[in-house]
Amino acid sequence: MRRDALFALARQRALGAVVVFGHGSALGAGTASHGALRFLSGWDSRESPSLLVITPDRTHLLVGSPFMLPLARQLRRDLVIHDVRPDGWGAVLATLLPSGEAVGTIGFAEMPLRIHDAMVGVRPGRDPSLDLELSRLRLVKDEAQLRRHRAAAALCDELFTALGKELSSRRPAWQIQLDLETQARRNGAEYCRTWLTIAPEADYCRYWREETERIPEPGDQVLLGVALTLDGHWGHGIRMGSIGPQKPEHADLAAQVEAMLVAGMAALRPGLPLAGVEAAMEARLRDGTLLAAHPDMVRFRGGHGLGFSYEEPLLTEAFRQHFDRAAPPATDHGIELAGGMLFELHPNIFLPGLGGAALGEMVLVTPEGPECLLRFPRACAVWP
Repeated sequence: MRRDALFALARQRALGAVVVFGHGSALGAGTASHGALRFLSGWDSRESPSLLVITPDRTHLLVGSPFMLPLARQLRRDLVIHDVRPDGWGAVLATLLPSGEAVGTIGFAEMPLRIHDAMVGVRPGRDPSLDLELSRLRLVKDEAQLRRHRAAAALCDELFTALGKELSSRRPAWQIQLDLETQARRNGAEYCRTWLTIAPEADYCRYWREETERIPEPGDQVLLGVALTLDGHWGHGIRMGSIGPQKPEHADLAAQVEAMLVAGMAALRPGLPLAGVEAAMEARLRDGTLLAAHPDMVRFRGGHGLGFSYEEPLLTEAFRQHFDRAAPPATDHGIELAGGMLFELHPNIFLPGLGGAALGEMVLVTPEGPECLLRFPRACAVWP
């Protein structure tokens, strides 16, 4: 079991228990701690935080919201459930943790200050973190996980398929997003968030109603990003096209990101260094004249790991966040690629006043080479 494997690592560091903090899935891609909690317990506290306490004898779940308590008791019969608000967690921990032994922590970097201040006996910075050890346990997905990721990819494909009909309705982009996200929820996703950029020149990922009022018109570029979860397992992809014939300059941008994607996938083979994936995509961009000719080019991260977190730890750090000039350089922690690692590769380019392009593929590393889990064609669509 996952908790057993983690606890064995904790024992190697002379730790008597592990305390795991996690937000619920309502924060979507905005939380990493939820993925850790879900991986170790299967629990999703939705709009509230929870605390998992792994001891030698039992595993306890401290449920932070009384409205989540019935569901916790129904779904997590393998855990000892405690109905206690976060400001009371410290007192409960004092009764659960082994006396005199050090404790390992996970997810504490996302713990709100109010909760932190109420903790007794466990403090981030004093008690050792096991985040890195847990991240390494999550690198390779097992068959059960991969089945759920494949199903999540199929849901993404459904939304890409539905986009053409939605565009023909000539309604504002935010209404199209609402329909697509509702379709995903109806078909099993517990969470779905899209970005939909519709503009004569695609400029950036547009998420919110205030920036997605445009009604599709002939000549517009259309870029759709889908991110959803199915039983906590992320599915993600990006597709693009145009209303009416595609402009030549937009076709050139699309060809560039397609070439970057192909280069990145070619580097996704067991035994190769993780750092080689980002390097391959960047080398393909530098091979042309586009980067030098457009110093104002805007890009976001070209890829990341997928799993119980939208940006799976360790794998994601090998891809630099390009739009943030202050972001730390990419690091691969010396990791070699292995079968069962899952990535989202989404090279992207936005040129102010000219247009943009982005493609996103869920790519699984296998002994035979990279496998794309999405089935919807990558070629730019032309919608009437």
